[in-house]
Amino acid sequence: MDRQSFYFFDIDENILHLPTRIHLLNTMTGEERAMRQHEYEDIKAYLGVPGLWEDWADPPARAYREFADGQDRNGEEYLLRDVKRAMDSANWRGPSWEIFKYAVLKRRPVAIVTARQHSRETIKAALKLIVDAGHLPEEPNYLAVYPCSNPEIRDELGPHLTTAGLKRRAIRQCVEKGLDEYGRDLPHSFGMSDDDLKNVDLITSAMLECKLDYPDKRFFVISTNRRRHVKMEILPPHKDEEKLRAAEDDWYG
Repeated sequence: MDRQSFYFFDIDENILHLPTRIHLLNTMTGEERAMRQHEYEDIKAYLGVPGLWEDWADPPARAYREFADGQDRNGEEYLLRDVKRAMDSANWRGPSWEIFKYAVLKRRPVAIVTARQHSRETIKAALKLIVDAGHLPEEPNYLAVYPCSNPEIRDELGPHLTTAGLKRRAIRQCVEKGLDEYGRDLPHSFGMSDDDLKNVDLITSAMLECKLDYPDKRFFVISTNRRRHVKMEILPPHKDEEKLRAAEDDWYG
């Protein structure tokens, strides 16, 4: 068995730009207002704060219903609908799309780690739509799929954890699964991309933990955030040295 390069991906604003909407609630009038995720990111800090958004809130059960399994008023599964709608637009490919496509083409082990609440089956069905449309030659060589806010997955990973903590735990599980399936003695490489800077920090911590346990392996973190798009390799800590450095070579293998 040969060494492998493992690829871990978030979905939203990472491999795909999806039109999934967040539904805000006006706590005074009961009115709902739907917006795209990037719009929500720009205003979420102002929800409930005196000013334009002081009467608005994002109650999870209502705000994020399109990020879970369920159907719209036309009977379409939210995620499948949004993937089909996205592919009809010009800019549905996210900043990590080309890396994702490369991993699929080369049959590298791929893990999906997302904060969405869908079932594993729904996420795989959504990616199969992309294959059926001819944008990928085949489905990914799945190592694992972790929709971390799904109730069953939360119970599996640790129901007390935050969403970011769940993603961190899922990353560790993916690394262990990769080592179990492809050999613990080989110098494998693992890389994860995410758009949320808080998640990037926790991914970095998770990868550092893995590096400490497996110093012969290589671990990478890619931030695809609009404000900071960087790639870093995790290095073992040394006295008076940085624990992270910008990777000078990529982790395509």
